[in-house]
Amino acid sequence: MQKITHLKPEEIQLLKHFNTKNKILSVFYYYWINASNPDEHYSFIDVIEFVFDDNSSLIFKLNDEDTGIAITSEFEFEKYKASLQTEFLQQIRLQKVEATTLAIWKFALPNSFQEITAIREKGHFLSTTFWIAFKSQKIELNFHPIEGLVVTEYEEVLE
Repeated sequence: MQKITHLKPEEIQLLKHFNTKNKILSVFYYYWINASNPDEHYSFIDVIEFVFDDNSSLIFKLNDEDTGIAITSEFEFEKYKASLQTEFLQQIRLQKVEATTLAIWKFALPNSFQEITAIREKGHFLSTTFWIAFKSQKIELNFHPIEGLVVTEYEEVLE
């Protein structure tokens, strides 16, 4: 059974702070690429960075325990990339890709940014699912233990 992880108080404060922002200008995905098997490279999204109109960033990344998503406003890409390469003997690479042009973001970003929310359970916010709400659309960001960070259009289930 997987351990349920919660947001730390400083992560909740970061969400509250960034929910006062007006517009997300761009989105970057940081892919973890396992190149140990030359015939089949395995990759997943390890980090997602949202850049706001005041040039501040909100970063969602796999937490250190690989049990959920951690939130921060600072991410040292080059340092993290170098540590991965050292730790995994050059078999793991980290690649930064602008995701702003992907269909899901292309349609959402021109709309007014509303807020980022998390599931609240028994007084704590879970660190596994987030919703990024825009005026006419919601995007869901989920933690998956094998696929990393998964981004999909949120589809509300009506009962």
